[in-house]
Amino acid sequence: MRGFLLFLFCITGSGLLAQSPFTFPSLKVEYDSTLVFHHLKLIPVKRIEAANTDTVQTTGKTLRLRQGMQKGLVQIRERGNYMVDNIHVLLIENKSNADLIIKSGEIVMGGYQDRVFARDTILPPGSKPYTVPVYCIEENRWSTHEKKFTYGGTTGAGLQTIIDTVHNQTKVWDEIRTLLKQHNQTSSSSYAALLNNRKIADSTQVYIRYFLKQFRSKDSSIVGFIASSGNKILGAEILISTSLFYQALPSLLSKYCTEAVLTGTEATEDLQREIHYANELLSPERQPEFLRKKGKHFYYKGVLIQITGF
Repeated sequence: MRGFLLFLFCITGSGLLAQSPFTFPSLKVEYDSTLVFHHLKLIPVKRIEAANTDTVQTTGKTLRLRQGMQKGLVQIRERGNYMVDNIHVLLIENKSNADLIIKSGEIVMGGYQDRVFARDTILPPGSKPYTVPVYCIEENRWSTHEKKFTYGGTTGAGLQTIIDTVHNQTKVWDEIRTLLKQHNQTSSSSYAALLNNRKIADSTQVYIRYFLKQFRSKDSSIVGFIASSGNKILGAEILISTSLFYQALPSLLSKYCTEAVLTGTEATEDLQREIHYANELLSPERQPEFLRKKGKHFYYKGVLIQITGF
């Protein structure tokens, strides 16, 4: 458990750790390049002052959860039979030779219940199993036998914000119940099943394909975006470099496209909310307090590589 806590510190450490600029004037919000598709608006963020990424590039190999599970390099299992303290953790073994990155909001289906990871976590390689915190996203199922876990994608931005800020299983279930009712899925308590509903899944993929094509046709200085739907800001994702941004882009788009399909309203042309949000998030003076209340940092071996705004 000690090793896990040390790695967790790398993620949740304070601004005292070395970091590259994630504020103005190193970054620029490209309002003129705003991308809109039905219920989702994404405004690209570009890096106009080169960040020193040498430290990130030399910290070692990393492995994403989806890739690790698909290749059989990551083993996930229940810690035991039904008990409250067992529901909220899973045992994970990283059999690869790389650091395993697990992001809050990532879903695994199977076990005794479907789960979602409760926080950003980095696990080192090796045969030692680590306990990792999770929330249940399938309220009414506890199987009599453990099923094999499979990767289930990511939650929408709304549920992930609850996971990252409220830290409460009941609130997670409350949000899932609301979404199930809104989409007439009351015969099931499974959030994963809701996302896999044919209509919702197909619509989400249409969104993702559109935005992937748009971003891949842009220049090479994009490192993030601000997302909104209707008159609501959904959040922001900014990474240290373009290469890391494009590696993470499919997963990031899944998070916001899912939210647009589940709860979104028609995107508007007005940008005043996004401008105010960007000025708060990216101001050198206001960013620390903003992220303390409505966002988070992601560190890898003492280097800040991503900020997320809620």
